[in-house]
Amino acid sequence: MVDTHNPTAGLPRVSVIIVNYETSAMVKRCAASLRGQPVTHEVIVVDNPSPANDADNLEGLGVRVIRNRENIGYGRACNAGAVAARGGLICVLNPDTALPEGALGAWASLMETELAAGRRIGLLAPRLLNDNGAAQRSAYQFVNPLNYWLYHSIAAGALKALRKSFRLPSPESRRGVRSAGWVMGAALMIQRDAWDAVRGFGENYFLYAEDTDLCWRLREAGWDVCYTGDVSIIHTQGDPPPERRALSIARLFDGINTFISQHYGAPRRAAVRACVITDMILRIALYSMMRLRRPGDKLLESRLEGAKRVLRNYRRRQ
Repeated sequence: MVDTHNPTAGLPRVSVIIVNYETSAMVKRCAASLRGQPVTHEVIVVDNPSPANDADNLEGLGVRVIRNRENIGYGRACNAGAVAARGGLICVLNPDTALPEGALGAWASLMETELAAGRRIGLLAPRLLNDNGAAQRSAYQFVNPLNYWLYHSIAAGALKALRKSFRLPSPESRRGVRSAGWVMGAALMIQRDAWDAVRGFGENYFLYAEDTDLCWRLREAGWDVCYTGDVSIIHTQGDPPPERRALSIARLFDGINTFISQHYGAPRRAAVRACVITDMILRIALYSMMRLRRPGDKLLESRLEGAKRVLRNYRRRQ
């Protein structure tokens, strides 16, 4: 029976959506970390099918499983989960995340406190931690010709190692709630009204950059995008196997290209594309030289093939 005086009575406070694609072991770990969270919530796992029929491993997990007929990509799968969700807050989690005890309730309470204070927050992201407790960089400004080289280019890995060697704290480690351009989609809490206002993730993204696009559209619709160091969750960043690295690289830069094509004017779009093309030429030159010393290195070969794919795609679209 529905309480007519309080139509939200009996509904979960938070709807958690997890997308599965050959990640059932990680989904089980994530779901297990949610069971003890002292906040009313529901867990919806959306399965994108694979030849391995991985969804069979989710039977008996005690969560709702939605099985797609085909692999429709990450964002569209999240949207399918949101259609079934009943909570006032939608929490999107990657399968390789795990929540410490009490984290979900603290996260939801922080979001609700900010909203009650009149702050128009559409999305709040937590601090992400590696399994060893080190903080990950997860909040960014939208891509431009400068920050491309800092966070997306072949030099980004070296800069990341340099920041670690000097033990520079990530901005996400600071206490309080702070605005960001966009935040990594591994863990997002989104107010239902904001989600509905922008209709969730853009469905022209298969994998990668759908989080950047969502944050852009939320901001365009008048919502703030924020992160906080007051709530932390574990995010195990696993690299794709060598044989899939080329596809992963191509999809990442396809997503970036879709984003800049959709939201940037011609001059800014051309500037970012020029950076990508230059970066790929540098990668191809470096990987080709490295291949002479490491023949048969499958990971190196896959990285080289990925850079070549991106270069071909961006040159065609100029």
